[in-house]
Amino acid sequence: MWLNIVSAAIKDLFSGQISDFLSYGSLVLGDLEYLLHQHFQRLSESEKQVMSWLANQIKAVEISKKAALLELSPSEFLKAVESLRRRSLIEKVQKGDRAIFTVQPAIAEYIKTHIL
Repeated sequence: MWLNIVSAAIKDLFSGQISDFLSYGSLVLGDLEYLLHQHFQRLSESEKQVMSWLANQIKAVEISKKAALLELSPSEFLKAVESLRRRSLIEKVQKGDRAIFTVQPAIAEYIKTHIL
């Protein structure tokens, strides 16, 4: 569904020119904003905290590097990460023998512009 929305925006706003879309200074979310808003509203407070923290990371991070400023117990933090993974809202990337986590760019953009 996301691909259909983005492809429609590329066709409509950028006359089908993918390079123009990619060179645009900000990510165009269009109808995705509504979908992301619905998903974000259903998250628990701990899940929202984890999402916001991950969205502000420059690179993918190990969950063992949890920021001290997150006011979550280790148990709450891990439950939130597991729940977000099940919902496909955060991504796990294998880097050697380590697992690192990140937020997809569209989701990070939404969080940065609408939540923070």
